[in-house]
Amino acid sequence: MATVDPELERHRRTWIAFTRLLSGGLAVCAVILAGLALFLG
Repeated sequence: MATVDPELERHRRTWIAFTRLLSGGLAVCAVILAGLALFLG
């Protein structure tokens, strides 16, 4: 594929940003849950 569709590239960048945000949110949730487990346990 010689030329890259600009719309496809935009969707790909949006998806990468979304997955990074999701993984960051999951990491924050994991840290909060671990902190609660240590604090309450």
